[in-house]
Amino acid sequence: MADQTINFFHLLGTSVWIGGMIYTHFILLPSVSKIDPGESGKLQGIAAKRFSIIAWVAIIILIITGFLKTPGEMLLNISTQFGIVLFIKHIFILGVVLVGIVIGGIVVPGLRKNMPNPGEKPREKFLLFKKRLELLATTNLILGILILICASMLW
Repeated sequence: MADQTINFFHLLGTSVWIGGMIYTHFILLPSVSKIDPGESGKLQGIAAKRFSIIAWVAIIILIITGFLKTPGEMLLNISTQFGIVLFIKHIFILGVVLVGIVIGGIVVPGLRKNMPNPGEKPREKFLLFKKRLELLATTNLILGILILICASMLW
């Protein structure tokens, strides 16, 4: 029963995290480009902040359950194909964490600080932060898919 509970929370964390990235990339970002740039930036900032909280909770759950799921002797063992794939997966996870730190610590505050008022033309700095958010969100989505590919090789 404990293994099933751990697997459930691991799959739930993965679904929330990857599903949120897919939603952000394919629905939210294209949709906000259709509205006033000031309102668009405001919405992106609010959505990024809210999703960041959910994503970090999901990542923490994934790290804890992933650690519990991984046999101790395999954690840093790269002498087998399983160990190599697991190690590569962990590198991708580290990349996601680093990108998430940049988004939450630099990009979202930059968007909020440089957000134009409704009806106002966005400043160059705001547009730069908006582009960075789009690039980093895409990077995280790609890393997330690579993590899923690695995970599928471990089953």
